[in-house]
Amino acid sequence: MPKLAIVSEYFYPLLGGITENVYNTALRLSERGWEVTIITSRVSGDEVMIPHKPHRPEPPELTIHRLGWSAPVYSNGSWGRFTVGLDLVSRLKDILHREKFDLIHIHSPLVPTLPYLSLLLAKSPAVGTFHTYFEGNIFYSLFKARLQTDLKKLSRQIFVSQSCVKPLARYFELEPVILPNGVDTDEFSPEAPRLPKFGQDKLNLLFVGRFDPRNGLGVMLEAFKLIKAKFKEVRLIVVGGPLKNRYLKMIPPDIREDVFFEGPVLRERPSYYATCDIFCSPVDKASFGITLLEAMAAGRPIVATENVGYNELLGPEESVVVSRKSPQALANAVLSLLRDETLRRKMGLAGREKALRYSWDKIVPELEKIYLEVLGT
Repeated sequence: MPKLAIVSEYFYPLLGGITENVYNTALRLSERGWEVTIITSRVSGDEVMIPHKPHRPEPPELTIHRLGWSAPVYSNGSWGRFTVGLDLVSRLKDILHREKFDLIHIHSPLVPTLPYLSLLLAKSPAVGTFHTYFEGNIFYSLFKARLQTDLKKLSRQIFVSQSCVKPLARYFELEPVILPNGVDTDEFSPEAPRLPKFGQDKLNLLFVGRFDPRNGLGVMLEAFKLIKAKFKEVRLIVVGGPLKNRYLKMIPPDIREDVFFEGPVLRERPSYYATCDIFCSPVDKASFGITLLEAMAAGRPIVATENVGYNELLGPEESVVVSRKSPQALANAVLSLLRDETLRRKMGLAGREKALRYSWDKIVPELEKIYLEVLGT
């Protein structure tokens, strides 16, 4: 049984695309016979929040090592994380030496601290997955030569999209392998139970994401005011956080009862997608968009903003793509779908069909092939 370490700054209880990638690949690799250990950081106490997936067999127990503490840092238009701790290097060295992993998979391997330290300390063969689109990076500029040498330690350089390759290629010579993110198409499904508290007396718009500036919640709220002026029987459901007063202040009193801030959601997230009629994603900057896959898997039409990551994934069959930072453009696209039930249904079916091509049950065997090639088996 091959021993695999997956290293990531992001894991539950942190929510997001990298966390979903780590967990869903670890789960399926364990089912395929790999002995998987996740190396990540501590977020709050010893809290480990793992989603329950009743549609899957009871998973093998995953070993999780939490080193140091996860600290927030603002970068690239969003809040990222990095691990801090006085004994971080010694504990990481000890785990890697003691466990003698056959392979180490590092997510965002050039990003401080935990991923990059793992790359430097790894004695086993290593592969890395790159998740981020960015427009410039001072760290890469200053340490280009050194980081190019470090990149050569990776036996495979995996990118979740072509849009992640382009910014890194400005600084380094790469040998990219494209392997997209996936989605659990059994968990996220049109058959997921609807949320009873959101009745069918009104149509439901859904926004899912951290309240980082680049994710466009402000644009969504401005667009919703325009939408309500022309289509009364609609509500907006917002999943994510943390909630800030400035967003509450953007909502006029006469429509406040139709805006629902639900906070971060994990286990009930499939039901939120199943409950909505249109999924809205006014994001400025993205490398892929796991929430788009979740919405498509749930059979829901999408209104999104143009950006390099979304342009690779979305097509006109399942989505309407509009200009960034334009509440009016977003509102117009949403209104056109609110008024056309037949089109919403048609786009939802097309999205579901596309999402099936991105099922984790199809992505993980491709990842395993990469692992076996590296190990020469």
